[in-house]
Amino acid sequence: MKFNRKQMIIIGIVLSVIIISAFLNLDLRERKHIKNGIWVNGYGIGRVNLDTLAENGIKNIFLHESAVKRFGVPVVEKWVVDAGSKNISVHLWVQCFYNGTWINPIDTNKKDFNYPYFNNKISEIENYTSIKGIKGIMLDYVRYPGDAYKYDYGLWGTGVNGHSAITKFVSMVDDKLRYTNKTLSMTVMPEKGDGAKYYGQDVASLSHHVDVIVPMAYTGNYKKDFKWIKEIAKYYSEKSKPANVCIGIQDYVSDANETPLNVTELKINCQSALDGGADGIALFSWELMKNWFDLRTLNGNEEKILI
Repeated sequence: MKFNRKQMIIIGIVLSVIIISAFLNLDLRERKHIKNGIWVNGYGIGRVNLDTLAENGIKNIFLHESAVKRFGVPVVEKWVVDAGSKNISVHLWVQCFYNGTWINPIDTNKKDFNYPYFNNKISEIENYTSIKGIKGIMLDYVRYPGDAYKYDYGLWGTGVNGHSAITKFVSMVDDKLRYTNKTLSMTVMPEKGDGAKYYGQDVASLSHHVDVIVPMAYTGNYKKDFKWIKEIAKYYSEKSKPANVCIGIQDYVSDANETPLNVTELKINCQSALDGGADGIALFSWELMKNWFDLRTLNGNEEKILI
């Protein structure tokens, strides 16, 4: 097959981009968005009013993986279809390194990544992606409880430490999901600058392996206000490139006081996240979300929320 001069130029440009990208380790994958969402516990399948969610502009549900064990795959698949009929996508919300007790991503005896656990968890995640209609996977508890710095075996020449272990796990999940057309998102702790040291969450590295980073900017738990949410949104929008950022918004006072927030405060908090540069917001959680409002009414952000 012969190519004309114009075709040869185009081929040359494409090859150059590929070669330069590989040399510079550039990340050219197209990132999927989560413009808004809400977390729903496993038992919520039988209780959530999908019409209420749709009427208030909810586009995504993060359904806890316990729903699969509690109700079975056929029931979950039917519910996913029902949600889809309301134009709502369902993502499986997966707890990674905490299920009542913490699991260390590092085998401290071998001073290596905890590959047996990684492989078992990733196999489980792959099974979830086979559930018909599931839009994506949200990784939660992809972290240490605050002591990641205790597990640094870099002096042994292995490169194994808290943040490299977390990044390795997420990269392995990404390898399995990247070509499945599933959205991969993950929650991160909202502290600025300390994520890698305490939680093993090196966001700059993790952002190359997920579509969406979800900082849990829960004001009540940190005794902060809407101004802090805006700061967190700005920080992570810059730090998390090339991934998109969806800010987790607490819809109740705090874990110590589960009184639902009023509509005014909730709207201000959501708006602050968008004003800070976030691509979207996610409400935590459906169980305590009592004072609904239409997310499409967030001032000046109709485009962001609806796309």
